[in-house]
Amino acid sequence: MSVGHRFVWITGLLAGAGCVTGGSASSDESDRDREDATVETRQEVAQAQPLSLDDRLAKCASDPRVLAGTVSVDICVGADLFLRETFGGNGRSCATCHPVDHNFAIDPAFISTLSRYNPLFVAEFNPALAGLELPEQMRTHGLILENVDGFAPDPTVHFVLRSVPHNLSMGTSVTRAAGDTVNPPLERTGWSGDGAPGAGGLRDFQTGAITQHYTKSLGRVADQDFRLANDGELDRIELFMRQLGRTNELSLATVTMSDARAEAGRAKFLTVGCNRCHNNAGANAGFGGGGNRNFNTGVESARNPALAAFPHDGGFLATPENADGSFGNGTFNTPPLIEAADTGPFFHTATSITGASAHNTETATTIEEAIAFYDSPAFNTSPAGRAGAIDLTDTEIDDIGRFLRGVNATFNTAQAVKRLQAAAALVTKYGNSKLAMQREMLRLADVELQDAINDLTTIPAGTPDLDPDALSQLYSTCSMIGDARSTGSSRVRAQAIANAITVLTTASGQIGTNLTYQIGDATVMF
Repeated sequence: MSVGHRFVWITGLLAGAGCVTGGSASSDESDRDREDATVETRQEVAQAQPLSLDDRLAKCASDPRVLAGTVSVDICVGADLFLRETFGGNGRSCATCHPVDHNFAIDPAFISTLSRYNPLFVAEFNPALAGLELPEQMRTHGLILENVDGFAPDPTVHFVLRSVPHNLSMGTSVTRAAGDTVNPPLERTGWSGDGAPGAGGLRDFQTGAITQHYTKSLGRVADQDFRLANDGELDRIELFMRQLGRTNELSLATVTMSDARAEAGRAKFLTVGCNRCHNNAGANAGFGGGGNRNFNTGVESARNPALAAFPHDGGFLATPENADGSFGNGTFNTPPLIEAADTGPFFHTATSITGASAHNTETATTIEEAIAFYDSPAFNTSPAGRAGAIDLTDTEIDDIGRFLRGVNATFNTAQAVKRLQAAAALVTKYGNSKLAMQREMLRLADVELQDAINDLTTIPAGTPDLDPDALSQLYSTCSMIGDARSTGSSRVRAQAIANAITVLTTASGQIGTNLTYQIGDATVMF
């Protein structure tokens, strides 16, 4: 919700070529002033009061995507709350840090494209919130100030700095391991695994986000600096998050990658130890009954030297208090890897790679650099590394990278197909009506294709692109989506979308076999 409490679905421009860099429809849109977007699929008159849950339920009941059968009313409401509701705070919403067309995450490159008045930068232009963030660290390293161990005695002193994780596929990644008796937190919700207050479930994460990030002052007084979400809102936000991205796991033992080095990377992933903590490239363990687990991998000891002056992050729990001034048991949560190649940042902090066989760098910004961390002394001398040391050559690091890039590209194609199917349903029901919504759905499918193309092409120097036949098909699909967005004929649009779905399905099969995803309905919301 905007500050003026408008009920808005924001879209891109009406037309444009497919697979444009960054998913933008034009240079005018690339500045990402989304609050001033050129086209809106639906805009209501500004209201004096925020929308109630009943208001949202009524509006979503008439949402074209709901009427076309692509999404439920409850997911629609959860999406609107997640993407737009500011809860009476400083102008931020969940989408401030989890934007739809950047894989629900932000990094320094994305941050550099934002308007100076974007709510992300509220600490820079609102004196009352000058201590809410550390702007230089946010802009340089993509790090957000978090008071995960409590606000007392001073939230500007008792804090850690963390990067922003994506929200994709959380329905598969938050269940704590069988036998894990630490409750609360009820679920393991990312980075340290204990970021949600109260019961500590995914449902409770919104309460923590509002209190931490939405506040009008550092006093954080409920009903003065913000309002907390009610039970009905929390239920629907949780449903939206659980239906975002994939809702199933793969079986890597049955997968075959077409690229020989990616297939070698798959085999190495399964044998070197990666699969024990990231079973089937997900977030759950491959031992002891599975579940999402925390490990001390030594990552905090490897953070970028520029962060040396800032508090150490103790990871899971608020106790014990450690000699380095941190709070917690030193462990961090296991993230999923299917989505990893194009959803950096890769760690909870700006992590340096030192002493690995390849890809040593001040901050890991590619999947290969993230993999190289597990070949570094920082990992191999950590508690997790001592339990299962990993020794990789430079070639093996790149091979695992090729494997994860290929997997991520097929996930991108599945996301794109989901959005194309939703666009097709809108064409079937509305023809040339609701055209802006159709075109925005197509633009977001186009964004996924650009991610897939980047997965297959932005690889280490000296190595060939992955799967050139699939790449050719992806580029062809870009053209089809461009045609679908630009045409004024609903018949031509429907045929272009159908053709794009067929070609994308072929392209995914050319990357690898048995890479099949069930994509949640929340993926069609924006």
